[in-house]
Amino acid sequence: MRRTVTIIIILFSLLVAKISFAEVPRVSLLTCTPGNELYSTFGHSALRIVYTESARDLVFNFGLFDFNTPNFYTKFMRGKLKYMLGIQYMNDFIYQYQWEGRGVTEQVLSLDSAATMKLISKLDYLYRPENRYYLYSFLYKNCTSELRDLIFDHAESDSISLKKMSGKTNRDLINEYIDGWTGFGINILLGSTLDKEVDVFQTMFLPDYLYNELSLASNGNKPLVVQENLILESGKRDDISRNLFSPLFVFSLLAAIIGFSLIKRRFRVLDLSFLTFTGLLGLFLGTLILITEHRELYSNFNLLWCNPLYLLLALSSALKWRKSERVLAIASLIALSSMVIIWVSGIQYAEPGYVIIVLILAFSSAYKVR
Repeated sequence: MRRTVTIIIILFSLLVAKISFAEVPRVSLLTCTPGNELYSTFGHSALRIVYTESARDLVFNFGLFDFNTPNFYTKFMRGKLKYMLGIQYMNDFIYQYQWEGRGVTEQVLSLDSAATMKLISKLDYLYRPENRYYLYSFLYKNCTSELRDLIFDHAESDSISLKKMSGKTNRDLINEYIDGWTGFGINILLGSTLDKEVDVFQTMFLPDYLYNELSLASNGNKPLVVQENLILESGKRDDISRNLFSPLFVFSLLAAIIGFSLIKRRFRVLDLSFLTFTGLLGLFLGTLILITEHRELYSNFNLLWCNPLYLLLALSSALKWRKSERVLAIASLIALSSMVIIWVSGIQYAEPGYVIIVLILAFSSAYKVR
């Protein structure tokens, strides 16, 4: 019995010693600059964990997904594609961004030992097979927002400053990174819920905004970021805008051509083609909103102009069903007038290209009513 007690005491002492002298790693946020591909337009964030004594340099990355997932694109559009937390070696992580010509900046955090170990424990929990997968949401649950929540949950930051209104909407934030046809397409999909002012905390769903706010944040009575390191310089990014062939230019030119064809009663196929295209686009948008779980697409008033109604209007006009054509044209004018009121009142953002499209549709519908 005495020998057993002695062994238990020794083992317990070794356990306590191991806990007491457990290595506390260094925690850093990695912020990656935007790339040329659409998926990299907004940049990326990851968490670096460095164990100096054991020479382990790991990156916890919430932005991974499997391209081999069955029905990948269908699941993505429906909001059912699962992203996951993965662990990479720092060298492998950096090699990818070096190959893409993108910059990487590190912000070393001033978390104390207790907060650091709690954060590591949380990461270990999230990396378990049953926890590492999550349903992606661009605004509310992405690779950056997950890190934002982790960091501020374990830092003694001023929560009041994070709840201050930013003076920007989610759409304002997104439009800082997109323009041209990319902005034209994305803004068609995004609903009016993005046009409300958000607080500072919400702005940190974007990597640059998380980076900026961490630079200003405190951890108790000291700065949250104690050191900043430039790991990779950013290469030259392609200019995605093409002013000559911008949506505004293309649709303005199209408006002039269709207007001329209607006035001169020539080339009716142009007007019918435009109505058909708008109707097909509206059919796609309406179907997507019905099947998706992406909250960002809800309450989308673009359906007032991007509407399947124009398929029926084109058909009625082509077959010369004058009564049906007139009724559908009047319904179109009512819908377009409602869209203009929504734009003017600021309920939903008005992309300049959409304004030109509405003018084309209004002119075409008014001509058919007359």
